Amino acid sequence: MVENATFETLKMLHYGHTISEISKFRKVNRSSIYKTISSLIKKGWVIKKDYGVYALTESGQQGLHSLVGLRYNLRQHNLHFKISILQSPKNWDLKRNELRQLNYFNKKIKLKNNEQELFNFGKLLIKTTTKSVIIKIPTIYSKDWEDAIIQAMQILEDSIPKIENLFKIKLIKEYKSNIKIISQEYAIIQDSLAKLYRKEGNRLYITGDDNKIWMITDFSFSTDETEFIHPDKATDDVDSIAPMLNDLRRNPTTFSEVRNEMKDMQLIIKDVIHNEVKHQKVLDEILLTFKKLNDRLDKAGL
Repeated sequence: MVENATFETLKMLHYGHTISEISKFRKVNRSSIYKTISSLIKKGWVIKKDYGVYALTESGQQGLHSLVGLRYNLRQHNLHFKISILQSPKNWDLKRNELRQLNYFNKKIKLKNNEQELFNFGKLLIKTTTKSVIIKIPTIYSKDWEDAIIQAMQILEDSIPKIENLFKIKLIKEYKSNIKIISQEYAIIQDSLAKLYRKEGNRLYITGDDNKIWMITDFSFSTDETEFIHPDKATDDVDSIAPMLNDLRRNPTTFSEVRNEMKDMQLIIKDVIHNEVKHQKVLDEILLTFKKLNDRLDKAGL
């Protein structure tokens, strides 16, 4: 219960909520929130910036990430959508190349007959260019990448009308496919492979045939993460690597053993081919003998 209070308070302070908002969300009185914050300040996770205004320290950021890691399997981050602008105002050149933040909401409260947005849980980073808008989705924690994508698409869908209204542009029209993912990273939290590399004091970097790094181990947030970072194939890599490693875990072997087995297999194949050649020579000789015999019989008139 204490851990949950710490987690919820850290998370909401991280997103800039007031003491009153945290109190309403957690359904506890303000004194309980202040007590939790006081303990976080003593741990060095939170600092007081002004009256009623608090912020997470670097240790607090790492602590929040560690607590999140106990609840979820996967962290989706650095997800950027690029949307081509279909229609823009005359003065668009004056507004392009801007960098803005936009709150997004994922907590709602029903008040009698209407529903209103109550708590914002992050900020979208929006960059405008001459022909497109680039949207960076905040970090999403989930059980798997499919759920993370669904959350990200919901945030994008809810935010596009606000972005269109903010810049007076048109991004979406029927039958127009103008949305592209230009970067995406998925981190498996508390991963055994990353843990092994951390204990050995090493890091793993794997580069693909296209010379792009697609898999790394990361320990930045006090958790052991294996990250898949290829801009186009990250989700495929998440799906393919885990089954392979799990199979290797169930049937442990080494690359040297695999190499030796391949050598043995090559020798067997070589012997089989050699025997096949021998058999073929014998068959050819038998056929030649039968042909000579037939020729003699023909000459004898038999």
